[in-house]
Order: sequence, then structure tokens, then C-alpha cells
Amino acid sequence: MATDAYVMRHGETEANVGEILLGRGDSPFTKDGARHPVAVARHLKSRPLACIYSSPQERARRTASLVQESLKQPVPLQVESALSEIDAGEFTGLSFAEVRQRLPRDAVLGRYRYPGGESWNEVQRRAVDFLKGLASCHSDEAVLLVTHAGVIAGLVAEYRGEPIETHIRTRYGHDFLGRLVVESGGIVHYEKIAGTVDTWY
Repeated sequence: MATDAYVMRHGETEANVGEILLGRGDSPFTKDGARHPVAVARHLKSRPLACIYSSPQERARRTASLVQESLKQPVPLQVESALSEIDAGEFTGLSFAEVRQRLPRDAVLGRYRYPGGESWNEVQRRAVDFLKGLASCHSDEAVLLVTHAGVIAGLVAEYRGEPIETHIRTRYGHDFLGRLVVESGGIVHYEKIAGTVDTWY
């Protein structure tokens, strides 16, 4: 039996607009921030969900709650640390331009660990392990994962059998909704359902 895992990014924050590496920090929604989850939820109203799993960051939890309210069906919501944003350590709160300046010239983004934080490879591994584990408790069911662009990039890279550094600059918009299918211990399908997918700096 397969498990359908719908995946979306949190609503837009002021830090996102300011191109700030937010990491485990948080930032208020913009005016559009609360609109995005409601718009994405429209694509899920005909898709019964067994559970909504959210990253612990406030921006993701608020997004998940807005989706839950919009669906108007009794879907449980659980916070899951495996879906957390990257721990950017000492780089937390820096602008993207400042991050680029501080990165070693030979840094491979997948393997590079932020000082005092973690690497994108580590982010990918915890997210993939969690996704694959859903098959044991949600066989033949659908769930929603509310998370972050880098986490989504890691899941898609795993499906395509490519290193995360080839995907980490892919930007999944705040209006994005995708679908991953887990079966027989692996991710066997990915598709974009709605929203924007483009490239960071």
C-alpha cells in the first residue's frame, strides 16, 4: 500500500521578503502570508487527509492551523521536528548576501555545516527518514507536510536520486503544493500540483 504525502511551504514572512536566512528563528507573516495557506488548502478539499504534520517553527505551525481551519474537516495536527528548517547556527539572521560572503569559496552546500548549526545533508536525511516512516502508520492514506523550501528540496532530490546541492537553490513558493508517494520503502513519485517553483539568487 502506498502513502500520499502532500507537501507545502509555510506562508510568506517579512524575513522572506527581506531575503534573510531565518533558520530556526521566526518572523511575522506579510499581508500575503495568511492568504497563501488558504489558497493552497483549496486544492486539498477533495483529498481526505489522515493527518497534518507541521515543522515546529511558528510560521509553519500557523500555516498548518490556517489550512486545518480552511479544510473544515476533523484533521489532526501534529508538530514534527524532522520537518524543521535548517539550523543555520551563527548564520541565523544574516542576509543572503552576507551568507554568500561568509561561505568558503570551495563550500559544497550539501556537505557544508553552518557554524554551530547543521548541513543540508543532515536536513535531508531527517526529512527523508520521517517521510519513509509514514508508510508504516499511514498505509493507503494521505497526509500533509507543512515545512520549508530547503526541506522540500531535499525530498525532491531524494526522489530524483540527485545530491541535495543540485536542488538547494530551487525555490518552492509560498503558494506551492506538491505530492510525493511513498511505497515499498522509497519515494516512487513526485508531482507539482500548484504554485511557483523557481530559483534562488
